[in-house]
Amino acid sequence: MSRKWIHAFLLTSLVVILSACGQTVEEQAQAGMQNAEKTFSSETNEANKTIGHIELYLPKGYSIEKGIDELNYTILNGKDSYILFVNQNEPEDSQLQYDLLKQESKNEIVEEQTFESDGHFGFSAVTKFPEEKYELIVNIGGVKLSTISEDKKIDDKIKEMMEIVKSVKVVN
Repeated sequence: MSRKWIHAFLLTSLVVILSACGQTVEEQAQAGMQNAEKTFSSETNEANKTIGHIELYLPKGYSIEKGIDELNYTILNGKDSYILFVNQNEPEDSQLQYDLLKQESKNEIVEEQTFESDGHFGFSAVTKFPEEKYELIVNIGGVKLSTISEDKKIDDKIKEMMEIVKSVKVVN
């Protein structure tokens, strides 16, 4: 009798695991927007990296490199690379990047959401990219982080991206 229970438990566990792995891009994007909203509304993580004229928080496994100029940086996590753009002259309530996304996006927007709190405007978006890839974008004011991703772990990546963007501070 106990063997049947073990087999039933294992089968149930397998079904749960496989169904979680089978989320569509749309479902992952929706979960990512919820993750981004929670992160936007939560406390900012304390900075653990300094490069150039910025301080920021990077989750475990992430590293940062100087980009082509003082406004652009490359963030790496394994085989994933992200572009961080920091415009210190753009106010925290700026909607410029969001307006550009809505006006100039050549790619289909799969999901997007805006956030506002305490004079800060932010958004996150997932757009369809050629060859079954997706562009993930997270922005607050003059700080934008983007990457090209396959259809895996989009929700987790958006959350981590929002943690990074929210933590960026320009130092003199």
